Amino acid sequence: MAKTETVHTRVTHEIKEQADKIYAKIGLTTSQAISLFLTATVNNNGLPFELKVPEEDEDLKFAISIATVDGVEPDERAKKIFTLYKRGDIDLETAKFALGRLTKE
Repeated sequence: MAKTETVHTRVTHEIKEQADKIYAKIGLTTSQAISLFLTATVNNNGLPFELKVPEEDEDLKFAISIATVDGVEPDERAKKIFTLYKRGDIDLETAKFALGRLTKE
């Protein structure tokens, strides 16, 4: 079947460059990889991979449960720690450490 359509999309330079390198290692051009993705989408009658909301880290869930004492909502300081973690401003270890410090007060 002759290719007669063109697909245009915008991605960051970094993503395109990284993807190009990966595809080259497996002997594909980015154009070929996109064609494979579209073909797999049609063959699967949907995306060729599962999409789901990432689950919270089990350790963070545990830390949240510790900060929620006797069913009482975490205080504003704990909520701020959760927000910083979810935004990626602090890592998991820092969030757990900070929550642990709050529960010792």
